[in-house]
Amino acid sequence: MSDVIKLSDRRKPEPCVVHVDRTLIVLGREYVVRRTSWQGNKNGGWFSVRDADGEMLFVRAGDLPDARIVDLIGAWMDGYGVGRKAAARAAVRGTGGDIV
Repeated sequence: MSDVIKLSDRRKPEPCVVHVDRTLIVLGREYVVRRTSWQGNKNGGWFSVRDADGEMLFVRAGDLPDARIVDLIGAWMDGYGVGRKAAARAAVRGTGGDIV
């Protein structure tokens, strides 16, 4: 009789996924790092990085120290800036196709 559901039971199940948010400041801008893991599993999980507007920058499996995440945010911002500049130059030149 273990699979009997009692409608009078109002207990809520414990969450299976645990989120821990932390704010990091990189080059004067705030970024929110959310570390996510399955409850009871300390080896697995992932983290995501969002900017101050709440837009997702990237997600990565595993966990890294804050100093490495700051390096990743800086590299992402450098790559994003380079990509925008290259796209603007290609548009001015009138070239088509992929930017390499």
